[in-house]
Amino acid sequence: MARDQDAFKLENPWPLIGWVSAAGLVVISVLLGFVVLGRYQQNDPTLDIWGAICRSLGITADSGPAAETKPPLRTPTQIAWTSSTLEQIAAGNAQHGAFIALNCSACHGQSGVSSSSLIPTLAGMDAAVIFKQLDDYRSGKRPWGVMGAIAKALSAQDSADVAAYFAAQAGGLPALSGNRVPESGRSLWERDPAKRLVFAGDPQRGIPPCSACHGPGGFKIGVPALQGQHAAYLERQLAAFAQGIRQNDIYEQMRAAAKQLTPDEMHALAAFYGTGASTGPAEGLPSR
Repeated sequence: MARDQDAFKLENPWPLIGWVSAAGLVVISVLLGFVVLGRYQQNDPTLDIWGAICRSLGITADSGPAAETKPPLRTPTQIAWTSSTLEQIAAGNAQHGAFIALNCSACHGQSGVSSSSLIPTLAGMDAAVIFKQLDDYRSGKRPWGVMGAIAKALSAQDSADVAAYFAAQAGGLPALSGNRVPESGRSLWERDPAKRLVFAGDPQRGIPPCSACHGPGGFKIGVPALQGQHAAYLERQLAAFAQGIRQNDIYEQMRAAAKQLTPDEMHALAAFYGTGASTGPAEGLPSR
């Protein structure tokens, strides 16, 4: 009888072995995941044990960077296209703007038609474009000695008035029309590099079509129409955006696109918009 009772006291060791093995695997996994592997960060110095554990949990063990002095916020422009701003531009007094424009004729030409290929023609330019650029000059977002001094002497209302004056002048840039439909037949297979970039862009390099913002087709407030502008001026501005000299483009759209362009492409685009004619494939540029 006693022997039978001893038989029931025999313990099965496998449950204990299983629990111990599972606990060991958990401990090893924690050590590997939170301590060993968590210490090594790509392109960063190796962390200490406490830092590795915190980083593995998705938190930072160092609160120092959060208390450090932040660099000043940099904005490309102070213009916000609010309803009040647009109303101020639309209500610009062209008659008063004509008196202000007398100070502009020495460089931009009579009635805003520039005779210099390096100075833009203002006649026929969208009033919102002129208003924004004057504000950027006034705030220093677009640095240029002469224009900065002139713009600082103008109030916001003066800017709206002179913008209204130049926008109404004929003989300069083509008149803006309601028809902004791109020409048909333009695609990534276009052989002319300028037309391809204008109407289709280059997705492989992240370059959107120029017409998406500058027209025809797309249009954004404060973005100039480029048709008929001096080619040399356009080419210089593309280079300024590409080199980061000019930084007043909202969301860095022009800087991002211009950095991807070759000098030949800049020249071809400037010639296309400046003359409205094709320039043929640029040297060293593949045809599609």
